[in-house]
Amino acid sequence: MNPKTHAITRRTLLRGFGATLALPYLEIMGGGTAAAAAGAQEPRRLACFYVPGAINRHAWFPKDTGRNYTLADSHKPLEKFRDEFSVLTNLSHITGRISGHVHPYNWLTGHNINIVPGTVTNTVSMDQVAAKHLGPTWVPSLALSFADGVGTTTLSRNAMGVDVPATASHRTVFERLFPPADRAQLKEAEARLALSRSVLDTAAGGVRDAQRHLGAEDRRRLDQYLESVREVEKRLGDSRAILDRGRPKFDEAAVKVDPQAKNSMREHIELMTDLIALAFQTDMTRVVTHSLGGEGGPNYDEYKEWAQKAGAPVRGAHDVHHKGSGDPGAPDSKVLAARDAMLVGCLARLVEKLKGVRAADGTLLDHTVLLFGGAQISSHSGKSFPTLVAGGRKLGFRHGQHLKWDADKKPMSDLYLTILQQLGCPVTAFKESTGPISELLA
Repeated sequence: MNPKTHAITRRTLLRGFGATLALPYLEIMGGGTAAAAAGAQEPRRLACFYVPGAINRHAWFPKDTGRNYTLADSHKPLEKFRDEFSVLTNLSHITGRISGHVHPYNWLTGHNINIVPGTVTNTVSMDQVAAKHLGPTWVPSLALSFADGVGTTTLSRNAMGVDVPATASHRTVFERLFPPADRAQLKEAEARLALSRSVLDTAAGGVRDAQRHLGAEDRRRLDQYLESVREVEKRLGDSRAILDRGRPKFDEAAVKVDPQAKNSMREHIELMTDLIALAFQTDMTRVVTHSLGGEGGPNYDEYKEWAQKAGAPVRGAHDVHHKGSGDPGAPDSKVLAARDAMLVGCLARLVEKLKGVRAADGTLLDHTVLLFGGAQISSHSGKSFPTLVAGGRKLGFRHGQHLKWDADKKPMSDLYLTILQQLGCPVTAFKESTGPISELLA
């Protein structure tokens, strides 16, 4: 079987899912990106991963800084990729600081969601700014999570600050990622595109008729709405062109979408990161967010395993976040440290996959920025975000270092601005940014 030319029908695909395994280096497309196969310029990509709740700060933060820093215990899974990532300490939202279990709301926005008492407000998330400029792709951006939904389940907010729903089903993600393969599904997709365009045309026409009767503030809001409509119209045109090109050819039966374990945090994340790597390799999307768990759950099986190994009481995820960020020698702290190391291990596995995929210039990792971190040291704190940045060598990033600033002085938005600019987005500021982080750049 030639992985570059063999196409498999959807019916065969569904029959084969039960016994398939994910290939270690995405050989399903011959080991290269779509751009490498076409001799085209390599696109830029972004994936953001949110670590829920607290971290074991004693095992997370390196004791020294600079390029010769001592690797922290929690980061040991990344040891062989030391030159591919950087550790950033004491970044935080300053004017946008919040507390409690709601940090996923503003991790990527930097907005103080409680600025209007009694109401949750928000602004656009960094990933959606990137998605606006990093197309066209079949899926403009992909929001993934541990559960389907909005609110604290998703990390993404659109231009109006509205939640972008997240998806937890690996099968659903796979089916969304690719244009349909057979004739009947193609007709359905074409009909949906035509209907969407018709609805947009009708809505935009009605709004324009009403504009002349409105005051200045309402006209401004309608202008924002119409700009969103124009973006959707463009994406519909892009989708039509991608639909015409057809489904990318790869060995679909080699993609695993059904977890073998019922309640494994590691397997859930690994299957999602496999899909992320595949999506980037086939260029079906260039922007992904993934919430790796909730502030209060789910209570994956691993929490029991870690507790038993550490001699700690068996607790749910919420209690582990609260109890495990204190005394470094306490059994609960060892549980949280084990979770942190497992999550970093999942990142290391993704780094290895992306590094093993040949790009038009360098590797897939060289053209991808990976943001990995959270918003709390101890539960509810909202300060000194634990942050790792990996990849993007061909985008101008320089890694292999630990950067640390004084507490409450460096906004997380500076990192977001840096990432957006290196991705080629035409932005000069993001939220409370003061400028790009030059130490991260070559």
